[in-house]
Amino acid sequence: MKTQLLKGIALGLFVSTMASPLFAQTAAPAQQAAEPAAGEELGYGVGSVLANVIYMPAKITYAGLGLLAGGLSYVLSAGRADVANNIIYPSVKGNYVVTPSHLKGTDPLYFVGAAPEQAPVQNYASGPAAAPKR
Repeated sequence: MKTQLLKGIALGLFVSTMASPLFAQTAAPAQQAAEPAAGEELGYGVGSVLANVIYMPAKITYAGLGLLAGGLSYVLSAGRADVANNIIYPSVKGNYVVTPSHLKGTDPLYFVGAAPEQAPVQNYASGPAAAPKR
């Protein structure tokens, strides 16, 4: 009885293993991206023009004020370019025009740009470094 049960289990496992490729899921057929309708493209184009009526003057004003503030910070910090660059770069970089791809969400829209990369600060001493006190 026990051997018949084990033979039955073994036969069932063998059949299910051999039949499993028959029931495997096939990959879904790749669907090609639908071509957007002309009306949809026209809508994104009109939307980008209307957005630029507000966005472009705001961005140009922001960049101009950033340049003025950066120049003033350069003078007030006794010629430290890193202070001025941390103000100027974010205000001047970024997108100046809203495109239909920005409205679709395929491209990101950056009003404020990234700050410049910071170089490591190097301290120059006139003599050798002193050993730490314990």
